[in-house]
Amino acid sequence: MFNNNITIESLLKRLGQRLKEARLARNESQELFAQRLGLTRQSYSQMEKGSPQTLIGNWIAASSILGRLDDWKDILAEKEDLFAKYEQKSNKRQRAGGRRKRNK
Repeated sequence: MFNNNITIESLLKRLGQRLKEARLARNESQELFAQRLGLTRQSYSQMEKGSPQTLIGNWIAASSILGRLDDWKDILAEKEDLFAKYEQKSNKRQRAGGRRKRNK
């Protein structure tokens, strides 16, 4: 579990760094970008540092401002399991053909 926390922290830091780079590419200050998100500059600064306390809604709002909202579709898409799909197809109930015979 300790290794997972390190991975999560490093991913959040990378995400924050990418957010910072996107903001700087737009030549916007932290203050302005924070206002657009409805955050204080301090809260936004924590977001860029990869704080795990940042709400997911703030990340989605930032993605929207940066024109990257469609990226969330890939993250939230269900993975297609071809083996499960095959099993589901082969386990379908088959209808018997022809008429039933009656016992007399």
